[in-house]
Amino acid sequence: MLGHDLVSHVRSAMLNKLRGLPVPESHPVLSQLRAGVFVTVESIVRSGGYERREVRGSLGIVEPFKDLAFDSAKVAAKLALSIPRFTEFDLRRSVIEVTLVEGLREWGGDLGSFEWGREGVYVIAGNKKLVVLPQTMIERRLLGPALLRYIESMVGAPERMYKFATRIFYELRPEGEVIERELWKSRVIRQYLEVVR
Repeated sequence: MLGHDLVSHVRSAMLNKLRGLPVPESHPVLSQLRAGVFVTVESIVRSGGYERREVRGSLGIVEPFKDLAFDSAKVAAKLALSIPRFTEFDLRRSVIEVTLVEGLREWGGDLGSFEWGREGVYVIAGNKKLVVLPQTMIERRLLGPALLRYIESMVGAPERMYKFATRIFYELRPEGEVIERELWKSRVIRQYLEVVR
C-alpha cells in the first residue's frame, strides 16, 4: 500500500507540474513519514522486437527536509522540469521508481558488512557529492572492490562516506501495478556472494 500511495503521489506531482498546476504537498499517509527520497523516470523503449527501460532522469535527497509527502512531491516536480523535452505524453509512457532512504550512518568502506541490494552509499569529497543507489550497483556491477574504485573515479579520495538502507518501489508498467523491488535476491548479487565466500 505504501508503494502504491508513494508512486501515485509522485506521478500526480509530476503531472501537475507539467500542467502548470499546484503540486500536491500533503497526503494522509505520506505526510506522517520522514525519509530521504529519490525519484527515477524510465522510458519504455521498443526496438528489434524487444522492450527495455531507459533512464530519463533521477533526482533525490538523502535526508528528509520535511515529511515524505512534501519532499517526494518537490523532488518529483523538479525532476519533471529537469528532463529535456519531457511532456505529459512522455510521463504516460514512462515508469516511475521511488527509492526511500533511511538510517544514514557513517561508513568506513568495510565491504564485509555491506548489505548488497539493500544499502546505498553517500560520499563527500571536497565540494563533490555522490550517491550510489543499490539498483545502480547492480546495473553497473559495482559489487565489492568495484564500488570503492567507482567512488574514487567519480569524486576522488572520499573525505566522508555514509551508507543507508533503502526500500524501492517500482511500476511494472506505466501507471500500472507497483511492487517493492527485492534486489538482494538478484542473480548478480547471489553470484558475487558465492565467489567471495
